[in-house]
Amino acid sequence: MKKLIMATAIAVFALAVASSNTLAWQEGPGTDWWYLDASYGDYHDTVSLVIKLDGNSASGQTFNVGDTVNIAVDYHAYAASCGGTGNGAYTNWNLEVDGLSGSDSTSGESYDQQNSTCAEVETINTLSISYPLTTLGVHIVDMSSYAAVEQSWSIVGEDNAFASLTFDVIVPVPNKADVLLDSGVQGKGLNNAPGLQKPFNPKSKAADHAGKK
Repeated sequence: MKKLIMATAIAVFALAVASSNTLAWQEGPGTDWWYLDASYGDYHDTVSLVIKLDGNSASGQTFNVGDTVNIAVDYHAYAASCGGTGNGAYTNWNLEVDGLSGSDSTSGESYDQQNSTCAEVETINTLSISYPLTTLGVHIVDMSSYAAVEQSWSIVGEDNAFASLTFDVIVPVPNKADVLLDSGVQGKGLNNAPGLQKPFNPKSKAADHAGKK
């Protein structure tokens, strides 16, 4: 328990706000020491929860109906309690997505309870959901994390962290190969031709005449 050994010398309560989506790390007094962080980066270092869609954390992303998007969060939470008796440390988490394509979620919890010794929980995990996009519209991803510590079997500290990201599902824009195939042009290499994998210029009438003699 290197974090416990390192931190027991801290004698005063401390609170730091590291980002808008988390309450940040909290620490109790040195005598009955406790520490928690629902989005742990390092000792005295809170990090923001980050939701990624196919590896991209940018907001306002768009995906085509029929695609499947991988939703992921690198999750790290920590809680420890070293009171006289009745020590408890808890973390729990929930990642969920909701929209017209349906709802899905993944969640879990970790805990340690010790009557006369320190209780400690450190949760490190990559949470992920593989989500098929079946319907047009805006979809929302929410991530929540909770950490708590007990002494004498009563909660003495709590922390929450949250993150949210929206994305839009749209009708795919056909590329040049799609347009040519739909117009009746035959050719096994159309779907692999480098110059045909982009859409026609929307200001051009070329798509209207593609494949026509």
